[in-house]
Amino acid sequence: HLSSAPSNGSKLAKLGAVPILLGLAQDERSKIGSKALMTLCNIASTSEGRKALFDANAVATLVDILAKHQKNRSTASEEMQEQTVAVLLLLSQNNLRFVSLAMQAGAVDLLVSLCEHGNTRAKEKASTLLNIIREISSNEEECSDSILP
Repeated sequence: HLSSAPSNGSKLAKLGAVPILLGLAQDERSKIGSKALMTLCNIASTSEGRKALFDANAVATLVDILAKHQKNRSTASEEMQEQTVAVLLLLSQNNLRFVSLAMQAGAVDLLVSLCEHGNTRAKEKASTLLNIIREISSNEEECSDSILP
């Protein structure tokens, strides 16, 4: 897959592919959506890619995709959920902005549900992402508490 090389992921981001891929990821046909999510995951592994994803409002879009696929209990939807959480996980890396956007989009309840009902890999990724959200949120609270008189 061409996007698996980091330099290609960065190039895709710089060329404006992220909004197009987010649109394809929302496609009901699982093969197209799955391929788009895989490519977005590769793009999210680069700093340029993460910036492009944030600029394209990817967190809200990915949470919407996750919600849509949680309603459908097919194997294809389970794979799509896992891939969606993988992209969100890459976006979360040391990023306060991600936590705020994810919480606003309603990701926490969906991730908790996925921890309970998803396949093994999706459960692991959702659990890891919830732990990151909790950790970043608590660190943010500690910082604001230390600033306040």
